[in-house]
Amino acid sequence: MANSAPPAQTSDDELLASLLHSTQSPAATARAFKALADQCQDAETRLRLTEQPLLAQALSAVLQRTLADLSEPEELSEPERADRMLLLVQTLRCMGNASADNSGGRAQLLEHGGVTGIARVLSGVAEVLSEPLLMRAAFGAALNAALDTADNARALIAGGALEPHLRALSVGPPCDAWAVVCMSLDSLCESDKAVAAFEQDAACMASVLGTLGALARVEGPLARGAMRTLVWVLCETVEKSAAVRIQLCTPDAVLALFDLLEFYLETAPEEDVGVSAPAPPNRPLPAGNRYADAVTQAIVGVSGEDAALAALFPSRALLSRLMDVLASRGGDSARADGMAAAAALCLGNLARSDEHCVALVDGHAGVVRALVGDWLAPGVSVRTRHAASGVLKNLSLAQANRAPLAAMGLAGVAAAGVTSAVVPVQANCIGILRHLAAVPACVAEMVRGSALPDVLRVVRESDVDAIRCEGTRLVAALAKRVFLANDDLRAAVVGHDLVTPLARLVVMDGERHPLLRQESLVALTVVAAAEPRYASDVLALLAPGDSAPLGRPDDKPFAEVLAMLVRSESEEPLMRASAQQARSLVQQLATHSKDGVLDALL
Repeated sequence: MANSAPPAQTSDDELLASLLHSTQSPAATARAFKALADQCQDAETRLRLTEQPLLAQALSAVLQRTLADLSEPEELSEPERADRMLLLVQTLRCMGNASADNSGGRAQLLEHGGVTGIARVLSGVAEVLSEPLLMRAAFGAALNAALDTADNARALIAGGALEPHLRALSVGPPCDAWAVVCMSLDSLCESDKAVAAFEQDAACMASVLGTLGALARVEGPLARGAMRTLVWVLCETVEKSAAVRIQLCTPDAVLALFDLLEFYLETAPEEDVGVSAPAPPNRPLPAGNRYADAVTQAIVGVSGEDAALAALFPSRALLSRLMDVLASRGGDSARADGMAAAAALCLGNLARSDEHCVALVDGHAGVVRALVGDWLAPGVSVRTRHAASGVLKNLSLAQANRAPLAAMGLAGVAAAGVTSAVVPVQANCIGILRHLAAVPACVAEMVRGSALPDVLRVVRESDVDAIRCEGTRLVAALAKRVFLANDDLRAAVVGHDLVTPLARLVVMDGERHPLLRQESLVALTVVAAAEPRYASDVLALLAPGDSAPLGRPDDKPFAEVLAMLVRSESEEPLMRASAQQARSLVQQLATHSKDGVLDALL
């Protein structure tokens, strides 16, 4: 049987074959690709033309030949170069249109070198940044070729396409092509390779910051759209990469971030006010301006790096900016609150060493007073109170700062925050009070005022582990201060149930937090030795069946936990200390027990 003849090529196949093998002039090829680009605007035609790889092969081959011609400008006359530039525009248009919503077309471009060719155009053809038609075609091709296609995005980034995107938004006045550049940049930065590219070239992120500063001075929707894209690129990269955060640990970079924050606090578009994604607990509380929130988070991320302590704190310009923001509450309240929250969060990150904390309180007492009296006071926005309470908690860690902070009235202001419905503010205020419990005047203020009963109620009712644990540590600290060093305050304390929260921590959190367990056992021993009522309360908890309410249903009874500690022979330092303290508590209780409750323990 004779072999059947192969099917005749279609007219499209013949055209593409001629383009692939370079049988047409640049001008004719440009016209052919223009016609194909126009056809590819129709979805059905686009899919039909990319059923076979011939279009991708022809586009990739022509692009490579055109780039080779343009790389030797001395070999081309002016008309010849113009023909090549026109061909470049139409080739890129056809690539972009053929790739739109077409995963098969994108895969063919990658396979045959078209994606690499696009990257070469972006990084190697100077006119791509100055000629609007070429800019739109080149960045449009990059956008459609890489959209939702991880391999193509990685290939573009590997070919150096990221940096030209950034330069395109910083060269010359805004133009319509910027919208395409922004969409393409946003698509590329969803790739994991984008973060690596920023990490490898510190100039890229510096360029982003510089461009944002310049665009803030340009009016119009094109500039604002470019800023939106660059802000998200900046903030998402800072969130993902410690290396980029360290790159930005310079006073100039952080000052630029504060300038950007101030811009967005003053000029937030109406449609963006009130739109803010919920933030995890370790982030600044959102304010309802998503751009300002994102920049604030970037400031917190950068200043939170260990490298920032040495790189940022010595900067007089940066510290002056932070102090100026915090020194006054004048002006528009939303702007003032937003700037103050960011300044306090940044300052709190820099106040992570005793040396820095002492220097701030000694050298900037007026600003610290403003934090206490203005920014932590009730009535201030929640996010600013959160920020102010955080920096004041850090400042109160330094022992040398506690008396000066107490003299500024910090204990009373923090006591008002114990009942806050905002968990981060509540936690910080309880932490401040625990640090100030080292100051006798503050102990008296807490015991005679509302702080102690409020903390006991919060510890009893809160289902937040951090609040319960930190509050119980404060109870333990006050108990030891009062019963070991201040007989005058005993009468104000004895009416409160101190035993239940201390024993509850031993039961519920002792294994996870051995240091806190040790503190609670010490406090239980002190109060049992000093006050018969408390010894009786502990013995009552040790009676069979009385321990269950202390913890969760699956927690062991207090008597069982205490017995385990008493019998422990562990050599681990904290466990050994807890065992010794548990034995001391049992021996102390033995002088009060008459009904055999302690027999099993002894």
